[in-house]
Amino acid sequence: MATINIAVIGAGMAGLKAASTLHGIGINVTVFEKSRGTGGRLATRRTEFGNFNHGAQYVTARDPAFRAFLRHAVSQNSARDWRPNLYHGQQAQRQQTPRPIADGNTAADIWYQGAPQMNKLVTPLLTSFEIRTRHHINSIEPRGPREFVLHNNLGQEFGPFDGVIATAPALQAAELLQPLSPRFDVINNVKIAPCWSAMIAFANPLPTVFDAMVHPDPAISWAARSDNNNNLPHRPSPDLWVLHATTEWSRDNLEDDNERVASRLLEKFRDICGSRLPEIISIDAHRWRYARTETPLGQSHLTGMKGRIIAAGDWCLGARVEAAWRSGKCAAHAMIETLTS
Repeated sequence: MATINIAVIGAGMAGLKAASTLHGIGINVTVFEKSRGTGGRLATRRTEFGNFNHGAQYVTARDPAFRAFLRHAVSQNSARDWRPNLYHGQQAQRQQTPRPIADGNTAADIWYQGAPQMNKLVTPLLTSFEIRTRHHINSIEPRGPREFVLHNNLGQEFGPFDGVIATAPALQAAELLQPLSPRFDVINNVKIAPCWSAMIAFANPLPTVFDAMVHPDPAISWAARSDNNNNLPHRPSPDLWVLHATTEWSRDNLEDDNERVASRLLEKFRDICGSRLPEIISIDAHRWRYARTETPLGQSHLTGMKGRIIAAGDWCLGARVEAAWRSGKCAAHAMIETLTS
């Protein structure tokens, strides 16, 4: 049997689940990722002061298969159960006793984080298929009904491939796929909200009564202590915090610069904590233009070009890492069905 070659665009949870599923049945897979690492919004910023999980903070599972994936990740030491001392609302001042959320979480779900950093959550999906990082694919060229060539922003081309699964954010997927087929026009109905994230390292521990805070301020939807995995001998470990701005605040300040955004969110955080903060030794911000799905597609994936071009991602099903995993799995199965029909 001739070798089947499939391209997957995007090395987040959806793309890697699709690639792993296809590779598992002997299909040759090449993954193209525009950034320098894997995981997508399961992101970790490495600094000299420690590691900031500045994208998704945790994941939960409703689907039994995804729950099994997370348990497997725990057994492989690439995930861990996370139970923060969590509080809700504008009551985090150190002089007060804030209202805890029952059982330490907002729900009965187990919360998982990647271990030792959030981006390690995808480790069980990384097998021997090829991943080409820093490859920004900006067009797909059909060269017949069953042959496709990818082009990147540097003018390079890759392929030919027998099919393509694109797991880019909705807007980028639309730009890539709509020139190929009107079947992909419905991607325009998907709405995704942005999010500004601030990363702050304090020289000394911040003496709060919480490790994480949900909606402590109209500008901040989330504040959490990030585990410091850079414990150097004979050197105190900084206290690392990640702040996520609300959707409204992020939209209002979307085109602001990183330094100003970080400074403004720090001021909000200072008000939340109620008194003087420890010395700040590092502060930065990151803009996630496509952070949280507000209006999903409503189905697990989209197909076009007789089933050989497939769009997938969390934006198909909702604002959860689990949605990305499920979408990638369904996209892979759809591609297998096309290839075997």
